[in-house]
Amino acid sequence: MVCKGVTIQFWNAFTGSDGDILREIVDRYNKENKDGITIEMDIMPGATLTEKLAPAIATGNAPAMILAGNMDLVNYAKTNSILSMNDFFDVTKADKSDFAPAALESLQYNGEQMMIPMQWFTQYLYYNKDLFKAAGLDPGTPPATWEEVKEYAEKITDPDKNIYGLGIAVSGAVCWFDSLFLSNGGEILDAANKKSLIDNEANLKSLQFIQDLVKKGYATKGTTGADLDNIMMADQLGMVVNGPWMVAGLKENKINFGVAVLPAGSAGTVGIAETTGFAIPDGTSDEEKAAAYKFIEYWNTTEIGKEWSMRNGFPPYLNSVANDPEVKANELVSVFSAISEYGQAFGAGLSSAASINTDVLFPMVENIIAGNDCQEELTKASTEIDRLLGTE
Repeated sequence: MVCKGVTIQFWNAFTGSDGDILREIVDRYNKENKDGITIEMDIMPGATLTEKLAPAIATGNAPAMILAGNMDLVNYAKTNSILSMNDFFDVTKADKSDFAPAALESLQYNGEQMMIPMQWFTQYLYYNKDLFKAAGLDPGTPPATWEEVKEYAEKITDPDKNIYGLGIAVSGAVCWFDSLFLSNGGEILDAANKKSLIDNEANLKSLQFIQDLVKKGYATKGTTGADLDNIMMADQLGMVVNGPWMVAGLKENKINFGVAVLPAGSAGTVGIAETTGFAIPDGTSDEEKAAAYKFIEYWNTTEIGKEWSMRNGFPPYLNSVANDPEVKANELVSVFSAISEYGQAFGAGLSSAASINTDVLFPMVENIIAGNDCQEELTKASTEIDRLLGTE
């Protein structure tokens, strides 16, 4: 496939500070690649990308390349919205053996490689070391359990200074509550039998734990992920659960922060592991696909993989990056690499996985934060999960 001098569109939802780094890398590729390929990148909120993609495909105006999460994969594949990338390792110089098998497998559907990894991650606890110190806490010792999170949040909270101990997102953020449920021994769903399991005693206690934090004023109320980013950057938030992309913004704003693995519950530590992958929308020409493959091959070199890990802290999925001495010695990357120890997939093989989190679980958490009855919200969420699973 010939792709010299081709210009392609690239859509993604990297609206955070990591998007600035991504743009740098894309701009560098545009200047340095020997094929005259130009990538025009359009960054937009995830919901906007999803809304725009289907009509763009239908009218032949879709980009040649997008970034999507593994929880979006099944829906895209089932609706034929993206093309198979099964030939990627045959037509490029990318070394398949350098990829962590789990990263590749998370982007497969019915035995086909539908997307190629761009990054993988789980969730972590960020904390403000200055606020820890001001509250009499050791800035070198983050909370090890969710109960300690509550204790620390109480000490950090200072209403007179608009300082909250813990940030709790009700939308536009990582699904931190899944990790809380699972770490406390709760279950969410049975993917194999397509059945909700969320209405259980362990999850009820977890919801009551969240509600109590908010009632006592130790945690934020009604805040989105973007709100929490702003509060954290303003030195007014003690702790928050987020992904690796928060690092660049904290550094830019000179926040004295630490990162730790997620707190443990009664059943240990659990984090939802996610993979972001490159996908080729349906309708992309062979020439555009070849140009996209060139960039995806470039991205999956040791050089770029190392840069992404070192600048953002993302754990490497390429063995050559994971074994690099500088990467291994990096404190942030070391913490983020805990994905291999406690990361678990959510809703693998389900087209409704993303909707369950976005349209059912986030609203459930928002409602209990607003003061609704925890058991009633669990029962309602369970019914809605069963409805969504019934459409699979």
